[in-house]
Amino acid sequence: MRRLRLLVTSAVLASAVTTNTASAQSCTSMAGNLVANCSFETPGPNAGPNYQFLNALPGWDRSGGQFERWSNGFNGFTSKDGVAHLELDSDRGNTSIWQYLNTVAGQHYTVTFSAAHRSLNSQYSQLEVLVGGHEPSNSIFTTPQLTNGNPGQYQWVTYQTSFVASSNSTKIVFRAVGPSNTYGDHIDNISVVSVPEPATATLVASGLLMIGVAARRRRSNG
Repeated sequence: MRRLRLLVTSAVLASAVTTNTASAQSCTSMAGNLVANCSFETPGPNAGPNYQFLNALPGWDRSGGQFERWSNGFNGFTSKDGVAHLELDSDRGNTSIWQYLNTVAGQHYTVTFSAAHRSLNSQYSQLEVLVGGHEPSNSIFTTPQLTNGNPGQYQWVTYQTSFVASSNSTKIVFRAVGPSNTYGDHIDNISVVSVPEPATATLVASGLLMIGVAARRRRSNG
């Protein structure tokens, strides 16, 4: 009985974590999200539709140009999450943004983000995700070529990938790799959350199975 109680407890805890993570639509309220300022809401944008260049953005660093932030439906394009998002093909062409995450070595993590192409240009956009140490070279994902959903319209597409942390500090980089023409490469609603190890998932499944078997036995004995 003691072993059964341990399995039941493990199953309930894992189920609760999975449910909370899956049900969260916004990165700002997602349980366990390691990304700071994940939808670029801080500092608060100016009132009204706004297009601004920022030299600093809390939680993030960048290369290749300034932070180019759109907010409050600038150019008729609303953000995927909150009221602000970034464009990574900015005043100086393709740019990169990054931050360091507090990870656990050997732990699996899921990366989710939304991307879109700027509707004022007929070319495409692409974004690449890299993880690693101080100068990460491990590319874990590149989006397909992003184009407009319909002529003159934007279209957010959500992508998901994963990685295994090699240390307790992981640098994650999002960089524009499409045509460098200052049009496109929008990004928003970024999350990085840990996922259960395969062995943990197996333990949870075994625990749920034993719960079902024990319940059937009680009904039979009753």
